[in-house]
Amino acid sequence: MKKIFTLLAAVALTASAAMADVITLDLNMPVNPTSLEYNENGIWTECYNDVDYTWLAFGDENRGFLLSHLIGGEGSSWGGYYWDGFCPAIGGDITDYGQSGSSDGWTVNYGGCMAGGGCVINEDGTVTADPAKPYIVAYWGSWSEDPTNQVMYADINDNTTFKPVGVYVCNHPWPYYGCLHGDGFGRAFEEGDYFELIAHGVDAEGNETTTSINLVEFTNGELKALNDWTFFDLSSLGEVESVYFTLNSTDSGAYGMNTAAYFCMDKFQAEVEVPVIEDNEGFFLVGDFNDWNQTAAGGRLAFDEYDNLEGVELEAGAEFKVIAFDEDGSTIWFGGQDDNNVGYFLLNDDLMGQGFMCVEGNNGANFRVEEAGTYNIKLDVLRDFGGAVLMTVTKDNPSAISNVGVDTKADNAYYNLMGVKYNGMPNVPGIYIHNGKKVIIK
Repeated sequence: MKKIFTLLAAVALTASAAMADVITLDLNMPVNPTSLEYNENGIWTECYNDVDYTWLAFGDENRGFLLSHLIGGEGSSWGGYYWDGFCPAIGGDITDYGQSGSSDGWTVNYGGCMAGGGCVINEDGTVTADPAKPYIVAYWGSWSEDPTNQVMYADINDNTTFKPVGVYVCNHPWPYYGCLHGDGFGRAFEEGDYFELIAHGVDAEGNETTTSINLVEFTNGELKALNDWTFFDLSSLGEVESVYFTLNSTDSGAYGMNTAAYFCMDKFQAEVEVPVIEDNEGFFLVGDFNDWNQTAAGGRLAFDEYDNLEGVELEAGAEFKVIAFDEDGSTIWFGGQDDNNVGYFLLNDDLMGQGFMCVEGNNGANFRVEEAGTYNIKLDVLRDFGGAVLMTVTKDNPSAISNVGVDTKADNAYYNLMGVKYNGMPNVPGIYIHNGKKVIIK
């Protein structure tokens, strides 16, 4: 897993604490493979590649989800004719390719989804489907001794445990139409029949907990099916190292389940522990960097936290950088430096109160402290500059004003509240001393 989620050297920071965060599987952020392409039937073109993709990974260089694709490992697709686990798909085809007494039409048309497309969670909390959005088609290989539909988590700190929150599921067309009117293997459902999806949580000691949801059930003379994206609550599974899925049907025989062993899922959600960078170890900048229409006081983007850091104790020689993260925890950008740590700004009294422009890979996002003390850091996103960040650092030294003396009135200069003199009027908003009086520059 460390091979898939490798921390780039430019963002290697030590965390002294952790906080809980809910992350969501995003199929638009593939790590392995690095990109997804689909054939004319909406199926991932590498679905039968049994060499490179026995596990799929989605996330970023810091953390993400691992999804099993071919549990038997390399070479177990029988020459490109078999897969078990998860396969990305797109399009949301709801066509019935079955025929009376035959399932041959499904062998090349298994990329469908009864919801009609990938799951979309709208701002008002409603859930819809979009045929242009990808989703996961899951096939359960019931013959295997190993779980064939596994979801795991890994991050750069070797953390593998997580608390499942839930996942959106819906029916795949093959089992749905098979339950409706029968197919080459299964019969049409009757009163009391059901097609069940079971989630298994496995903790670090190998203990299992389960929870289930019916994808199809025949009750009160009516066939009821989850043909829209439906939230499957997984919170009862507790803290686990993996979640795997199995299926169960009342239409089963001597060789197992007759109902086609497919279902669709999207937006798997899990609560994980993420690093909290404290004091001189670095600072996260957390916010929604994709929503440039968001408004906030002062015209800057609103953040969850850490937009104003006050009273931060920094030792001499301490180094930190600004790293921008999206709300889902994915890295937006980070400051860069070479292998010798060249490219840091040296924070000293001459630079206090000045703004530093921090952008992707720019040395302006890397800082080294010259003198130990208590510092205040303010972070502002400049929306007109593509999400660049203006960082202003001041030193918390209340006694500094008294050191300015009466000369502050005589020399017509500007001083910040730490007593640092400016050549001309400052161009950074804030409170300053000018001719013996406090002035506010906006």
